Amino acid sequence: MGTSSAGGPRRTGRRGLRAALVIADAFVALAAVGGGLALALGMESGRFPPGWLAGTPFADYVVPGLLLAIVVGGSAALATVMTVRDARTGGIASVIAGAILAGWIAGEIVVLTGDAEVVSPTEAFFLVVALAVVTLGTAVVRGERYDGGGIGARRDER
Repeated sequence: MGTSSAGGPRRTGRRGLRAALVIADAFVALAAVGGGLALALGMESGRFPPGWLAGTPFADYVVPGLLLAIVVGGSAALATVMTVRDARTGGIASVIAGAILAGWIAGEIVVLTGDAEVVSPTEAFFLVVALAVVTLGTAVVRGERYDGGGIGARRDER
């Protein structure tokens, strides 16, 4: 099925992917900023006992919480804004933000449990979300690469 007018099937599909990516990025941004601030302010001490930090470079959860909010949440927030403004650059930013989230979760698993085979349901959920963000970001970038019918466009879209 080729591209028809501006509202054709292919363009509508790209808009749907882009909208899904914006929603996923915004979700990650809100969850990471909220969770990071809660962690930094000591509101998560029941779920993350200070004893888990033994053997890590952190005396408490202030720095990890701020890193979660700023690095993970900030990259996802930036990706959200970039995707709204420009699908291609936003898609690239989203792939990076998804990789940052995946790296954060992997680090959390290794640092806090010392055993990569111990994964909580929350960590598993956010690993899936990270994979979804990377996949959606890649799809948006690929879709935009073929937009416009110019150089690099597929023959069936010209």
